[in-house]
Order: sequence, then C-alpha cells, then structure tokens
Amino acid sequence: MPDSREIHDAFAEALCTHDKRSLLDCFHPDAVIVTPAGMVEGHEQIEWYFGQFFSTVPDLTTEVTTMRVRGDTIAVEWVTSGSQAGVMLLPDGTEIPGTGRPVSWTGCGMWTVEDGRFASGRIYYDQLRAYMSLGCRLAQTVPGPAAAPVHAASPDREAEPVPAAESRSGSVRRLLRRLTGR
Repeated sequence: MPDSREIHDAFAEALCTHDKRSLLDCFHPDAVIVTPAGMVEGHEQIEWYFGQFFSTVPDLTTEVTTMRVRGDTIAVEWVTSGSQAGVMLLPDGTEIPGTGRPVSWTGCGMWTVEDGRFASGRIYYDQLRAYMSLGCRLAQTVPGPAAAPVHAASPDREAEPVPAAESRSGSVRRLLRRLTGR
C-alpha cells in the first residue's frame, strides 16, 4: 500500500497532467474536501471541482514548494499557474469569460490518508490574487465596516452584493446539485 507521500505525489502528477482518472484514484469514493468555494463530497463532485480548474486553465501547472508528512496527515504548500483560456465559474454562478491572462496563486492543503487514499482534505488558496490576476477587482457597495460582502466583479462589470442569507458553501452545493441532477 502506498504511503502518504506517494499518494500526494500521484495526486500532484495527476493535477499537472490533468488526468482525472488518476486523480480520482487518489481519493476514497466518499472522500470530502473543504475548499474556498465550498465542500465537495465523493468522486463525482471531486472530478467536477478539479475539472473546473482544468477547463478554465488548460495549461495549469502546480509546483509543490513544501511538504510535511506526519503519520496519515500531509501538509503541502504549492504555487499554481497557467493562463485563463476557458470560462471561470465563481461560487455564486457568475462566469468570467476566458481572458487569456496569466494567472497564478499560492495555496496550501491538509490531507488525511486512510487505506492508501485521501479520505479528507482542506484546501486554502489566495483567491484574491487569482481574481486580481484575471483583471477582476473588488468593489465595496456600502461604505464603512458594516458593508455587505461583495462578489469579485468580472473585468467588464461592477460587483454585486451577496445576500446575507446566502452562504458560499450553500450556493456551491446548490450549483453542484443542479449540475449533477441531484
């Protein structure tokens, strides 16, 4: 059975080659990943989540800069880069058309391995840097500390307020359900 480092090495290779089948082989069928966009559960949603990166940034590459393994837990830092050639789907369902701009962001993740596969993970990355490299900007709709949260605006339109009752993970779950027919 592969050890935790080998599992992550296989995952990193699948990311760089955009090999969805090999990527899914790194995860338990019921694995859960918490991401900045929300939670994804199981192979179908995991494939969709990473597939969004592959279609948005077809030349996506990821370089692992730091990795620490302790038992069944892996902590990793990385730099991801490429050019945004495809449509980028934001958590609220807004789409940013392909810009051709170079995009780059840093991130880190924590993974738990069980029986030679990822059982769970948490991914954190610099969303603002990614959006800014696409030409997006944040716009505050109400001045002061009580301002309503805003979506990142596409390069050609102003940002819109997020309804207070609307959570990012809730909107992503609804979007995933709609896309998967559940």
